Parts: sequence; structure tokens; C-alpha cells
Amino acid sequence: MNSQVDTERAQDLERRLRAYEELEGRAHWPGALKATDVIALAVLTLVMVVGAYVLGGQP
Repeated sequence: MNSQVDTERAQDLERRLRAYEELEGRAHWPGALKATDVIALAVLTLVMVVGAYVLGGQP
């Protein structure tokens, strides 16, 4: 029962797997977060929580 839809899905899955394998082989991933990005997000979160507490809200 290998329908046209099943064949197209298998081809799409194979194409996606090849794309991820190609990305995995590179040293630089486009859009990947760096350490500075993670630290900036943590600081922003802390500032927002402290700001909400100072302004009278309860976290």
C-alpha cells in the first residue's frame, strides 16, 4: 500500500534529513544562540521579575 502520498512524505522526510545532516556538519548554525544571547535573556528575565515585584505585583 505505497500510495502517492506515502511516497511524497518519504521523499520530503529524506530531504529534511539531508538538510539537517548538512547543518550538523557545519561549525556555525544559523540562528543558534550564543552564550551572550543566553546571558542577555537571563538578565532580561531577572529585570522583568524584579521590576514587576517593585511595581507592586507578586511574581
